[in-house]
Amino acid sequence: MTVSLAGLCIPAPDAIALDDVIAMYEMLRPHMPPAVPPPVPTRQVDRLVDILPHVDALILDGFGVINVGASVIDGIHDLLQTAAARDIAVMVLTNGAGQGAEASWAKYRDWGLPIMRQQVVSSRDALEAALPAVAAGRMVAPLGPAARPLGIGSEVTFAADPELFEHARCFAFLGSADWNDRLQTALEGALARGGCDLLVGNPDISAPLGGAFSAEPGYWAVRAMQATGIVPRWYGKPHAAAFDLVLGRLEQVYGRPFDRGRVAMVGDSLHTDILGARAAGLQAVLLTGYGLFCDGGAHDMIEACGITPDWIAATLQ
Repeated sequence: MTVSLAGLCIPAPDAIALDDVIAMYEMLRPHMPPAVPPPVPTRQVDRLVDILPHVDALILDGFGVINVGASVIDGIHDLLQTAAARDIAVMVLTNGAGQGAEASWAKYRDWGLPIMRQQVVSSRDALEAALPAVAAGRMVAPLGPAARPLGIGSEVTFAADPELFEHARCFAFLGSADWNDRLQTALEGALARGGCDLLVGNPDISAPLGGAFSAEPGYWAVRAMQATGIVPRWYGKPHAAAFDLVLGRLEQVYGRPFDRGRVAMVGDSLHTDILGARAAGLQAVLLTGYGLFCDGGAHDMIEACGITPDWIAATLQ
């Protein structure tokens, strides 16, 4: 499947369908890691728990594995308990950057999940680690309006500066809550003037919510690319920095080294979870029961995109 930026038809943010999500991801393929095929044909199991004999650690996506929206997925408590009983390490790697890993962990804690704060890594962590080098000496604006500020000295926020798009030279797109076409037009105007960088803290294009698809920062970044020709800097899955970060934290938390071939990334997205995991040398598990492919189509999309997981599991338990 080949999709060019010039030929890409981008729907309105309230009219996104699964085919649009995949088309936008496919347009971004030159900016993503290459697709690395698994060493053996994809294995299909009914339940994620069935792959536990083949792994020493699980890295779980948040949306589509732990929760969908504000609802925890049935079976996640039992999966985490089973993993702990078998001494299988667990980490969470989420592309949620608006509030960061702290907010994700707080949700898990409130749901009674046995996940410690240090087990949660977000794409925001990868962006923040890169900021000192990328934005040295330049004013940085965190986007969007509901995102938590970065807390750095060179930061300019919506609350403090109504002329933010005039003054900032680095735009860190962290969250899409309360983002709209008016703000997008202002961002594109700033980028079109030149001399600015767009840092995308959440590469996700969309997430399924109640029969519709949300417009995540990756969606708005693709629109900015088409409107201005800018090439953003991407942080989070599928990019290597996020996987290196979570694997380093995994070894810190559990106090032992892990063979990457015995670590499995579990997620619902071919272009973020599966592509990134295979490029990082991990086992890649596509979970189809809850997220992007909950209504089917996973096998056809795997064939069309050439992104192949090691495993496909329908449910957690």
